[in-house]
Amino acid sequence: MNDGKRQADGYDVGTAVWTYLQQCQICSMEELFRHVPTFTANQLFLTVDRLSREGKIVLRYRNRAEYVMVRTGIADEWPCEMSGAPFEDKL
Repeated sequence: MNDGKRQADGYDVGTAVWTYLQQCQICSMEELFRHVPTFTANQLFLTVDRLSREGKIVLRYRNRAEYVMVRTGIADEWPCEMSGAPFEDKL
């Protein structure tokens, strides 16, 4: 049973999101939804918001319809462009 915060295997939403971001280093919300399907969209959005406010991730605008998350430790090293779409900081 999902109590709103924990998966059946014991991971909480924060741990699940952070573990995935450590593996991929950069991802969109759509990718996060696909790879961490146990949690609701609201839980994932709130977790991304919290991690951003804590300074653990940086949200970057990838194109007109997509934000991506980049771990803070690599945000400055990450290229300014990915797949031809320039990033713009909106923080």
